[in-house]
Amino acid sequence: MSRDLKLFVVDTGPLITLAAAQSLDYLLFVSADVVIPDAVLYEATHDASRLGAQDIIEWAKARRASIEIAYEAFDAARATIPSFRQPDLGERAAVEVIEEPDRLLGDKRGILLCEETAVLRRVVVRDRERIVEISTLDFLTILETEQRIQSAEAVFALAEQAGRLASRAEKMSAYDEATRTAIRQLVARDPAG
Repeated sequence: MSRDLKLFVVDTGPLITLAAAQSLDYLLFVSADVVIPDAVLYEATHDASRLGAQDIIEWAKARRASIEIAYEAFDAARATIPSFRQPDLGERAAVEVIEEPDRLLGDKRGILLCEETAVLRRVVVRDRERIVEISTLDFLTILETEQRIQSAEAVFALAEQAGRLASRAEKMSAYDEATRTAIRQLVARDPAG
């Protein structure tokens, strides 16, 4: 089901934090198409002993109908060169996925869920003003404000108990009030509506 909002998980930070807190389903608490580039998923799960990796794999398999794993150049390269690695591979794959010609047609908007990444600076999408970055903390704070989750802080506490010292970066504060309101309204949409 194609919606007006695309939630792109463009680096591993949000996935690992939510997995460590047993909260990956929070990504599905908004009325958005959730898109995870294949290289981002690979980076989060290629070492099965890494914190959250197994949970992310199981979640992605169980939610296959609810999320899109976007396969781009990384998947093709890995098929021919199994040990294929590049610096910023997830970031490069995210840029490719976001820039696909049919991703943000019409009134569609994109929210990039990320931590420490420069994806937005590398995106040259035609209507760049329709794309904004938010952090895991921003995302969880919006869900808390909308009473979809009890507490953003509780998610971070659970992640920390599991051994994840998650980034508490905030990206929303960099936007003007009108943009912050628009982001909250997009993310706050009723998934049933």
